[in-house]
Amino acid sequence: MKTGLVIAAFALLAPVAQAASFTNGSFEVPTFSGTFQTIDAGSTALTGWDVVSGSVDLINTYWTPFHGAYSIDLNGNGVGSIQQTFDTVANQTYTVTFAMAGNTDGGGNKIITAGVTSGDAYTFNITGHTHASMGWETRSFSFVAEGASSTLYFSGYAGNGPYGAALDNVTVSAVPEPETYGMLLAGLGLVGYMARRKKSA
Repeated sequence: MKTGLVIAAFALLAPVAQAASFTNGSFEVPTFSGTFQTIDAGSTALTGWDVVSGSVDLINTYWTPFHGAYSIDLNGNGVGSIQQTFDTVANQTYTVTFAMAGNTDGGGNKIITAGVTSGDAYTFNITGHTHASMGWETRSFSFVAEGASSTLYFSGYAGNGPYGAALDNVTVSAVPEPETYGMLLAGLGLVGYMARRKKSA
């Protein structure tokens, strides 16, 4: 009986939109043996993502990833750009989180431009880091969806040459609206009230 009350309480909640079709945020598909593969613009090799300009390197054993077995160097033979279009709900706020480091073979700060409706630059200092100790840092930003789909992109920086910023563990999550939290508290309060009534009866 109590389980039924819990289900009923959660049924009162407004559904929270999820980016259900967003895929391969840790670049685990495709799999291959070896250190890295260069993927050129127009290729469909990077599942879920489009390489829209230049080229990127899909890194396997060349350096230590943040998550899983693979990551991306956003500068393959030169600066590259990737994007993915996924389901959203208009006017819903989403948070994008990603891990960033840099190819330590070339000097200088590594730069990623990332965004949906507009982009911001993110910088990583490779000083003191190696292939075995990449020093991954987590970055994030939020956006409000303008329609039923949104396109997330990441671009490297031409000044980094073929030794670009490293990208891994991209996630997209919907941000619950404040009224959703209120409905959750109300639902849990209802469950507690009904449980107390049943106990006293």
